[in-house]
Amino acid sequence: MKKTLLILLIGIFTLSLSACVQTSSTTTTTTSETTTTTTTTTTTTTSVSTLPSYSVSNVAAYSTNSSQMFSSNGLYISELNPDALATVMIQADPLDLYQTFYGTGAAMTYSSAYVITQSPDKDEIMEYLFSESGLHIQLLRLTVGASDFVTSEVGHYTYDDTPGNIADTSLTYFSLEKDQIIIDLLQQALQINPDITFIAAPWSAPAWMKINKSLNGGSLKTEYYNAYSDYLIRYLQEMEALGIHIKYLSLQNEPYYGPWDYPGMTWTIDTTKIFIRDYLGPKLVSNSLTTQIMIWDHNPVDSNGNLTDYPVRVLRDTDATAFIGAIGVHCYSGDEQDMKDFLDYLHENNPEKEVFMTECTAVTTYTNLESNMEWSIRRMYLSAYNHYASGTTYWNLALDPNGTTHLGGCSNCTGLVSIPLGGASGYTLEADGVVTGHFSKDIPSGSRRIGVRVNNTSVLVTGFLTPDNKVVLVIFNDGNARTVAVRIGSDAFNITLPKSSLTTIHLQIQL
Repeated sequence: MKKTLLILLIGIFTLSLSACVQTSSTTTTTTSETTTTTTTTTTTTTSVSTLPSYSVSNVAAYSTNSSQMFSSNGLYISELNPDALATVMIQADPLDLYQTFYGTGAAMTYSSAYVITQSPDKDEIMEYLFSESGLHIQLLRLTVGASDFVTSEVGHYTYDDTPGNIADTSLTYFSLEKDQIIIDLLQQALQINPDITFIAAPWSAPAWMKINKSLNGGSLKTEYYNAYSDYLIRYLQEMEALGIHIKYLSLQNEPYYGPWDYPGMTWTIDTTKIFIRDYLGPKLVSNSLTTQIMIWDHNPVDSNGNLTDYPVRVLRDTDATAFIGAIGVHCYSGDEQDMKDFLDYLHENNPEKEVFMTECTAVTTYTNLESNMEWSIRRMYLSAYNHYASGTTYWNLALDPNGTTHLGGCSNCTGLVSIPLGGASGYTLEADGVVTGHFSKDIPSGSRRIGVRVNNTSVLVTGFLTPDNKVVLVIFNDGNARTVAVRIGSDAFNITLPKSSLTTIHLQIQL
């Protein structure tokens, strides 16, 4: 799908059941594995039973699989009929409200900013990624300093690297200069979509603050807890002055992993509690910053297949908890059931904390669109939202087609879009970008997940009520084409879902 196909995506043909129809684009997902299980919406609800009754109008849908993309081909939507029946039944209740949705997107890494900036189509790519007529990305993750996704020319860095690793507790050397390529694109993105939510995560403290005097691996010296909290506060303040408000600051990307070939830093449960409770949290308050802390930002299970208790145990410290607003989750360990169990475990213990799926990626090794979609749908999207996640960011926003723009770490990751190097024009939508689109275009930030039930384990579905009273259902059909009945209140209709497809249905309700 080259640039020309992506432009066609914007003018998707949709089917309507009455009056005017609304057009959208949309999503599909990422990575390399196939599994099967159930998808439904259950458990603790904050149903609002006092809302008035409603009726349905303007039903439209589009679908993606290996033979079509964001297309209405083969959907065959019936007229509204309260008696519509099918073997597979989907029941959606827009008055049964759950968590707030913040959007979908990816990380604007240094590598992502580089491949976008060097393209002659930079402005067109940015419009496609962030505008309402494109993917309409609403959630962006940032790296605080370098990750593995930097160019070899710039190398690994933090914002206070010093000659000879001399201590700099006054942060005299602090500078965001190396992030300028990222900052320029973030400011352009905000001009296109001012409502982007930002999450930021550090990979490492400056080497002079660490036990091993290296950006790679190691941990923070206790004597530099105060200086490191000042460093993070300085980052938030300078980004805020540039018009980039960080809603959530993760304490650490993957705190249980200390990589040897790119920046990283380990934390224990106890050091996490101490640093948040006694240093970073109070300084957020004293500096009048509204940013909340995110913890964990790592996988659901450990190397032995056990659910990690790190975030729950950190949150048992009531003084630290006051500064913590969210938990981040990655996709790189466990299976679909592990992910659902972990998300339920987090919600049962701390229902007041928001949960974000903060990192996952497809890789160039796997090219089957439907398998990639299913992997993400089952771990990072439909199943995650039905188990209280509030948004999803994939790893890189953009990369070169072979995933070679990195320094250490992943050598075959893909972005939402692939952009050729060397000044060549064009860009290609990858599987992760397709999934992102099925959610990001039609489900705006501030929507609420709604109760949805389905009676077939091969049909996975989640649903949302938007602020302007649209209901959006996203359905993955795992198997042959099938007709399902969708019931919303007293209204119902049949729709034929294409084989192995991701389908977005959107409709208007009148309250």
